[in-house]
Amino acid sequence: MKCHECADKPCRNGNPCVAKDSRSLYEGEEQMLQVAAEVEALFYGEICRLEEIMEFARRMGYRKLGLAFCVGLSDEAKVVGDILSKEFELHSVCCKVGGLGKEEMGHPLRVWLGPTSCNPAEQARVLDEEGCELTIVLGLCVGHDSLFYRHIKASVTTLAVKDRKLGHNPMAAVYCQYIRKRLGGRPKEREF
Repeated sequence: MKCHECADKPCRNGNPCVAKDSRSLYEGEEQMLQVAAEVEALFYGEICRLEEIMEFARRMGYRKLGLAFCVGLSDEAKVVGDILSKEFELHSVCCKVGGLGKEEMGHPLRVWLGPTSCNPAEQARVLDEEGCELTIVLGLCVGHDSLFYRHIKASVTTLAVKDRKLGHNPMAAVYCQYIRKRLGGRPKEREF
């Protein structure tokens, strides 16, 4: 499939390109699908992503939330944590949990990045052990987020992704023609 190349998007009007009955894929997850549709329909364009997450959690009946965040977004995690903690039991875990050494893991060492590796699998384990019903990702690195998603057992949503160059707004590369026209080449690597 190459849906990104389709100009008409007939699927939006009930004319699918793939004629398969997908309902069985949601067995046991009907409530989540229903609540997601409710939040979209009732609050479309009226509330921000953080408010959507909170409303989704309320409607799902979740009380225990997890926050997996990058140490580089500690200030933002504090703000988000303070907001969520007013209503939910919040458990948070920073990416450097467990203190894995970059050297022992065979990772590149750069003085400005520090000696400790990110540990997304441990972040997932900690939040699962806390019994979190919904986990929120805040700014994990590319690849580390993939490992976190692979290891976490709880449902996951993303509040923000990391983009150091664009102020954690990666869509700027899509929306801004000046950034977009420079995309596609191989980036120049920094020397160690």
